[in-house]
Amino acid sequence: MSKVFTYRCLKGRSMRSVIMLVGCIAMLASFVVAQKTTGSISGNVTDQSGAAVADATVTVTQEVTGFSRTIQTSGDGNYTIPDLPAGSYIISIRKEGFKEIIVASVVVNTATVTRQNGMLEVGGVTETVNITADVVQIETQTGAVGEIVTGEQVRELPLNGRSFVQLTQLQPGVSSANNFDSKSKGLFGGVDFSVNGNSAQSNLFLTDGANNNDTGSNRTILLFPSIEAIAEFKSLRNAYGPEYGQAAGAVVSIIT
Repeated sequence: MSKVFTYRCLKGRSMRSVIMLVGCIAMLASFVVAQKTTGSISGNVTDQSGAAVADATVTVTQEVTGFSRTIQTSGDGNYTIPDLPAGSYIISIRKEGFKEIIVASVVVNTATVTRQNGMLEVGGVTETVNITADVVQIETQTGAVGEIVTGEQVRELPLNGRSFVQLTQLQPGVSSANNFDSKSKGLFGGVDFSVNGNSAQSNLFLTDGANNNDTGSNRTILLFPSIEAIAEFKSLRNAYGPEYGQAAGAVVSIIT
């Protein structure tokens, strides 16, 4: 075999390896980007007659951290503030010639859109109207079916083994397998449960948007955040978006 032929073979193999590596990286990158760890607030601002109020200043402030974002309403009075960390917010809506609206306890969950409209009353900007947001938000943007448990609820619930995995058993349509074990950790802790009759190996666990499944078996998970570190537990059981393409069963998302 000539040296030229050997060189060409090695060169061809190297190029194929590089192409395969680039393809794998691209697929992994697209999957990681797709997992959302934030939510959005949107709404419509009107006056007392129902007419849209354009160029009103909308400011959202996270109650715990003080993180804030500001935006102006559009010509038809609509606004959307995306990429907000999960948590409770205060919304301020201001416009010259109207009283300021302050809405407290607006809850933002991951991968959801919280709707908060505002009706401005004629008056001075030094006058304020204080409102407490509705505790229950109805998801109108997607058809996803699931449940959300807040960090406070996670800490207060009497969970067996003080593990968040036990929360999966409180959801409708869940059936645990014989080796389900919420008390143990790592390879000794089985998270085998089926949702709506799907395989126990079809569930996807996310921690802060990153895949937490043990890909060797897909029956265990890698990280077990402590109960005190969890800010939100979210379980999706059906009709979730294409960003969760790896799952056919449940999507369990933990935000710390």
